[in-house]
Amino acid sequence: MTGTIDSAVATRPVTRELATFAAELRYENLPPEVIAMAKRCVLDSLGCGIYGSATPWVDAVARTVGLLGQAATASTWGRPLKADPLGAVMINGTAAQGYELDDCHDQSMSHYGAGVVPAVLAVAEAMGPFDGKQIVTAVVAGYEVGTRVGNTVSPSAFHRGFHPCGLTSTFASAAAISTLLGLDAGQYVNALGLAGSQAAGLMAAQYGAMAKRFHSGKAAQNGIIAALAAREGLTGVRDVLEAPYGGFCSTYAAEYDLDYAVRELGEHWEILRNGFKQYSSLASSQTTVDALRAIRARAGITADEVESVLVETTEMVYVHCGWPYVPNGETIAAQMNLPYTAAVTLIDGTAFIDGYTDDRLADPQILALADRVKVVVAPDLDALGKDEMRAVRVTLTTKSGQEHTENVVYRSGHWKNPLSDEDIAAKFRNLATRVITSEAADEIQRVVLDLDNQSDPVATLARRAGEVR
Repeated sequence: MTGTIDSAVATRPVTRELATFAAELRYENLPPEVIAMAKRCVLDSLGCGIYGSATPWVDAVARTVGLLGQAATASTWGRPLKADPLGAVMINGTAAQGYELDDCHDQSMSHYGAGVVPAVLAVAEAMGPFDGKQIVTAVVAGYEVGTRVGNTVSPSAFHRGFHPCGLTSTFASAAAISTLLGLDAGQYVNALGLAGSQAAGLMAAQYGAMAKRFHSGKAAQNGIIAALAAREGLTGVRDVLEAPYGGFCSTYAAEYDLDYAVRELGEHWEILRNGFKQYSSLASSQTTVDALRAIRARAGITADEVESVLVETTEMVYVHCGWPYVPNGETIAAQMNLPYTAAVTLIDGTAFIDGYTDDRLADPQILALADRVKVVVAPDLDALGKDEMRAVRVTLTTKSGQEHTENVVYRSGHWKNPLSDEDIAAKFRNLATRVITSEAADEIQRVVLDLDNQSDPVATLARRAGEVR
């Protein structure tokens, strides 16, 4: 079931099918592996958000929220400020996406942890109590709806210049809160319709604007508004996904496939295709990081020995991060750039937080090495499927003329090349304990891993996530 903005779309009520499935979702019907994945998503998002809370862009958002004088009913992470759920979620959602560490669903090219987890925890704290099973179910609904909507328009919406996080996390947040609050199918349809009317986000932010961090926080906020307004009787576009004119898919994508939204509902779980990051850069550069780390380990090459690096890859990776790096004082410009990230990897052996500090954004050694990284589109890689859209073939040439080549199809953390539970837990502790106490991090981890047995987990999570060192 495909469509373009110039052709009529099949009249199958895709929006209602998806909304009905999500409205009827119950914890008792979730497979154990789906429940386990929801806990991973919550833990990883909390770690990313707690660490991201200390960044300048989150400070700016927090000051903005503080100026609005909101009722103090929901907690922010990594800081003492409280606000209403809309203010808290904009801060925490921005923080979770704040340092390019948050999870990634590769096919839909979006990061749902920043859109779903802050929304669920903020609303649950302000409007609860809700038990752990309700929290898990809401998280699953958010990921399942968001990823499926994202899949329908990926990668076409991205190529038109829209940031998927700003578009589809709005649906994800709306679904999560609709499930948490128990909206019926009709209300759920309206919530998705209202979410689609608020979808926004421009990819030009990747070249050097804090706005990219803000997209997920705003999407999470928009989703809460959509769910609450639908509960109060505000109607949305009831065929928001399939509408041939002015619908979400027909407006944002030149090509789309509505079947992705409803394919094997309840049998195939998209949340299981969610992935996690071990590097502090956009997901599209991380196959290159893996390839260069493999070459370094195998050949023992140092950065000083590198003459050039050729990265053959897909059109999507080329557009997303393959341009020549020019420092402009913005951290995001480095994190979203493949030549910079490749250079940092060759120098540091990885591409984590320390590779993107202010003092390194115009480091002469990094700049010189980044200038020797060339990114090109390889037709054979570009012809692969959506799960393989970040495939690379990296050839490193040394100053002595030796060539070393490494192929990577699935980045470390992709669902086909997953991180272990131990890796995810270690990442959480590494990030969280930079901001909050070790005792607070320990209790957050314990509560999240036992989430479905907790009667009021959010009270503990909210308190501990603000327990700054």
